[in-house]
Amino acid sequence: MYCGGQLDEENSTRVLSTPENLDGQVKTPAGLAESFIDVALIPEGGLGIYIAGGFKPIYVQVHKELIIGRATEAGWGSPETILDLSGQNATGLGVSRQHVTIQQTATGFEVIDLSSRNGTWLNAERLIPNKPYPFASGSQLRIGQMRLLIMYHPVLKDI
Repeated sequence: MYCGGQLDEENSTRVLSTPENLDGQVKTPAGLAESFIDVALIPEGGLGIYIAGGFKPIYVQVHKELIIGRATEAGWGSPETILDLSGQNATGLGVSRQHVTIQQTATGFEVIDLSSRNGTWLNAERLIPNKPYPFASGSQLRIGQMRLLIMYHPVLKDI
């Protein structure tokens, strides 16, 4: 496979079940998500990310935004704003160099597909490029064919 190659949709990941929370957002059952990610290790204002098939989750602080993709030899962005998945077979799984960005919002986080070649799915929904999609803690994100489970500390709303 060459860099930027189109993946075979016939062998794409299938979503078998999508439980919903009270907000109508699809997410992974809490017990399942917490078996992969230790919530106590998620930094305040940050994310816990588990890559399907990986050995341990990644805990990352998010300062306004986090770009997820594959670093090039020339690099891109500052080390504080990127999550390089090159070491997790990202090229073979169809992850673009700058695949998605995750941004903080007043109520949590949102994900934006950066016009990736092989697409992005939030739970069972394929994302429209360059459109922000809020997501609940425990959501499943698929970038190309790489599956991620993402958790964060919920933002408490003032009543």
